[in-house]
Amino acid sequence: MIKEKNTSTTRLTEPSKPTENIPYRFSYWGPFVFRSKILPAECKMILAAGKKCRKKANDYRDQLAGQLSDEYKLQDRQEFSEWLEKYLQAYAVGYNKWRGGEDTLSNLKLHSLWINYMKAGDFNPPHHHDGDLSFVIYPFIPQKLIKENKAYTGTSIGPGGIAWIYGLGLRRYIDTSQHMPETGDIYIFPASLKHWVYPFRSKIERISVSGNIFCDTFLVKKGEN
Repeated sequence: MIKEKNTSTTRLTEPSKPTENIPYRFSYWGPFVFRSKILPAECKMILAAGKKCRKKANDYRDQLAGQLSDEYKLQDRQEFSEWLEKYLQAYAVGYNKWRGGEDTLSNLKLHSLWINYMKAGDFNPPHHHDGDLSFVIYPFIPQKLIKENKAYTGTSIGPGGIAWIYGLGLRRYIDTSQHMPETGDIYIFPASLKHWVYPFRSKIERISVSGNIFCDTFLVKKGEN
């Protein structure tokens, strides 16, 4: 039988007074997740396009990971491409400021595009996408869902929120980025970055559009292979 030993901890050094004059630098880790706002007219265009495509012939669920009953392929990619590219180039600018480099995105190809009508109890489990970059746009977030989210008292972002995860989940690491989307939000992120959406109880529809992008020039820091 193993007997328990009395254990204690010993302070190796006495805490010193706070020092404010020590210079330091720190490293940026992980992926770049871009957040911006699309125009109200672009939100209206998305909602109108979704209404046209909301039919059985455009059911896109067999291509997706979500536990949703209403997900549809959007047909008119050209209409989206005409205004979407400026946000993708803004992503490139932000990425270069964040990490360093001079690359832009060239020969952009919108590979897939779909709209999600998320309802009470629906859930999008952890998953990733095809392509180089992915995006999600929120043309409409109902006030009832915002109210439910604000009333949430747990430790996650709460009902209707989206989360990205990177790394092993070790303590003291920032391995998750979580957001409660607002109407007009657009997020652009690496397609391989795992993410998910939290369910909610409100009897509403949370509408989002997602898509995947292929491009010839991906974002590489200058001087790196």
